[in-house]
Amino acid sequence: MVEESQGRIISYYDQGIKDRQFKGDNWHKICQEIVAQLPENVYVSFDIDALDPKLCPNTGTPVPGGFDYFEAMHLIKVLATSGKKIIGFDLCEVAQGDDGSEWDGNVGARVLYRLASLMALSQSR
Repeated sequence: MVEESQGRIISYYDQGIKDRQFKGDNWHKICQEIVAQLPENVYVSFDIDALDPKLCPNTGTPVPGGFDYFEAMHLIKVLATSGKKIIGFDLCEVAQGDDGSEWDGNVGARVLYRLASLMALSQSR
């Protein structure tokens, strides 16, 4: 699908991002590059699977090497302060553990709170 999009879809894969960081690119610079590729109005779909599984161990497909909470929120903050407008958002794949743990829900709630705050910030510019 990405290859067939004729440049309309631009992907940043986690291993590629980490490789760049290991070679000296800083996260803020990479975030600015990602945001520059986006249109003026942006809908953010946040899949909790993107976070390191230590943050949400009960998600459907935990994968090692995900984003730290603050890394992910920094990317959204760079978007919100870029002059582009966040027009909506969603959060998916938050799950409760078999033990009844509320940890994943707590992390998900914090992500939602931050997304709402940053959407409001983006619309005030």
